[in-house]
Amino acid sequence: MGLFTSTKAEPKFKKLKEEGCVVTLSVEIPAQEVTDATQTALVRVQSRAHVPGFRPGKAPLAVVQQHFTGRAREEAVDTLMRKHIPEALEQLKLRVVETPAVEDMKWKDGEPLELTVRVEIAPTATAKDYAKIPVTRKPVASDAKALDKRLEDLRESHARLEVSKDEVVGDKHFAVIDYAASRDGKPLPNAKGTAELVDLSAEQSVEGLSEGLKGLKRGESKTIKVKLGGKDADLTVTVTEIKTKVLPAVDAEFAKDLGFETLDELKAKLKEVLDRETKDESERDVVRQIEEALVKTNKFPLPPSLVERQLEGMMERMGRQLQGQNLPENVLKDLREKMLPRAEDEVRLAFILNAIAEKEKLAATDVEVGAELEAGLKDAQTEEKKKELRDIFEKRKDQISHMIRERKVMNFLKEKAVYKDA
Repeated sequence: MGLFTSTKAEPKFKKLKEEGCVVTLSVEIPAQEVTDATQTALVRVQSRAHVPGFRPGKAPLAVVQQHFTGRAREEAVDTLMRKHIPEALEQLKLRVVETPAVEDMKWKDGEPLELTVRVEIAPTATAKDYAKIPVTRKPVASDAKALDKRLEDLRESHARLEVSKDEVVGDKHFAVIDYAASRDGKPLPNAKGTAELVDLSAEQSVEGLSEGLKGLKRGESKTIKVKLGGKDADLTVTVTEIKTKVLPAVDAEFAKDLGFETLDELKAKLKEVLDRETKDESERDVVRQIEEALVKTNKFPLPPSLVERQLEGMMERMGRQLQGQNLPENVLKDLREKMLPRAEDEVRLAFILNAIAEKEKLAATDVEVGAELEAGLKDAQTEEKKKELRDIFEKRKDQISHMIRERKVMNFLKEKAVYKDA
């Protein structure tokens, strides 16, 4: 062996198993390096050790070794893992999407440190069959039927109740009642009220109420058999008034009440709004069809942690929509199972769009990022708000670039799609 020949052993990295996007690999660190790291850690522990009979950091190394060998070993292992696991990932060319997890460790004095590491890697998204996706395009302009419906919705929202000329409650009336509930002859708690408005044309939460009120005259009382909380009960009601819903006429006066000079002006504005809504809905449907086609055509394994993170985000958003309702565990479990395929589709779609961007060399330019910022600054009212927005853009520049790139990919796909009208 020559004078300048190195005898230093090198760490060994080996891929043991690959299942989908989960890779198990081994990391073997030479015994001498482990010893060196342990000795270094022991010296560092000595510098801060508190040992009875000695000043802090001044205990002899042999004493420190007697009391703190375990801590030194832990620090040495941590140092070696932080050094060599990234080396293993780089050498094995693994694109990791989640922090690696050490699943097993073997180490005896004087022997190499052996680690078994589990890592999740990015899938190989091929992005095929995306150039001519068939799309059925919905109308981009509203029709007369939609305008009539919107006008009717406006009439409903501006309806008023008037005392009815009818003397008897019918299925299109609003009955004003006083009531009191009982069961087996005993009054029920919190089941008494006055001037309660009942819409006879709508479904009732109290089973039997609507049928029991129909045919009663103004001022008439009656005891109705109903169900409260799923149990039979008696509801004594008195009809104090009968009212009818009156819709405003669609005329010039109606238009003026809504802030327009003429009825034609109101209709023109509604048509403008409806056309914009219809066009937006048509565009969303085009995007939906393209995304569904991409996900259906491009199948590949997904990193479990990314799917789980996406699913957790979806569950969190649903929780906010439910306004903090505490759903039973079995309901939450069922929701998770139902939403899992959608979470997988969203993760898969992100990888597909990224693959298309790379293949077609689509990226966000500095000019486009700057234009995005300028568009946001137009809505900022003060210099303070503008500065705040600039700071946000600077911190989230990568995210904004990614958003612009995905937008460019989708525009590219829409341009390449093959359309037919619905």
